[in-house]
Amino acid sequence: GTLSSGINAEYGGYLFVVFYCKEMKLLCLTLVLFGATLAWGKQKTLKVTVYTEGHSEEAGTTDIISIRVHGASEDVERILGSDFPAGSVKEITYNIDENLGNVYCIDLETDGDDWWWPRTITVQYENKDPVYFYNSFNQKLSTDAGDAAPAMWMCTQGTSTCTIEATTSDETDHAKSDNIVLMATIYGAKGPTMTGVFDNQDIDDFENGETNSFQFVGMRNVGNIKCIALRAIAGPDAWLFTTIKVTCGKKTKTFTNKYNAWMTEDSTQGLSYYKLC
Repeated sequence: GTLSSGINAEYGGYLFVVFYCKEMKLLCLTLVLFGATLAWGKQKTLKVTVYTEGHSEEAGTTDIISIRVHGASEDVERILGSDFPAGSVKEITYNIDENLGNVYCIDLETDGDDWWWPRTITVQYENKDPVYFYNSFNQKLSTDAGDAAPAMWMCTQGTSTCTIEATTSDETDHAKSDNIVLMATIYGAKGPTMTGVFDNQDIDDFENGETNSFQFVGMRNVGNIKCIALRAIAGPDAWLFTTIKVTCGKKTKTFTNKYNAWMTEDSTQGLSYYKLC
């Protein structure tokens, strides 16, 4: 072959080595390094999807939000933007030089006092599966608020998927709820894992007599399921359920609301925390 026929693509240094390494060891080394540089220097794609809580109109923000993505190999920091209305879903794509590897954690930071309540952040690096970060501790961002902080940190919990099937009671017309923000902690033989908000986009969940399914990826492998603790973190509209079915991996357990407890943030109407085992 010739030099021009040996190099024919972006990673052509490797192809040329196949033709010439045997006779030209010095040139072979040069071209291997050339090929490696091309592979390392190629820009990568980073996609971030931001879900802002929709329970309150004040959940959104117009302040500038920045994100740092922590990978196994490198970190990268970018500006997310300044337009995150309540209930919105915003997708931002970046071309980056950093080689992140597997993504494990993120931190978010605000530059202002306009209170922001993020619900879920997903990060997809190159063609890897999206990594889900749930605001399980109900954190808010602000430089000047008693119940918020200027920065927050979230990490992935694991690689398992948990599905929660919640059945709303039909014993009373008031069993359904149009205004409740609900999350849970699942307890298993290997430890706990925390979900995001029970909500399906563009669907009226928690209607009388209906069963709604909520899927959470990136959960910890809890082993055999022991308990579930429900947390109503916002919303005055109480909800009455009959059963909660939890499936994590191949393990399943169903919990019954045998005390007919109502879930609500308002302690005068029911429970904001309810653990079933």
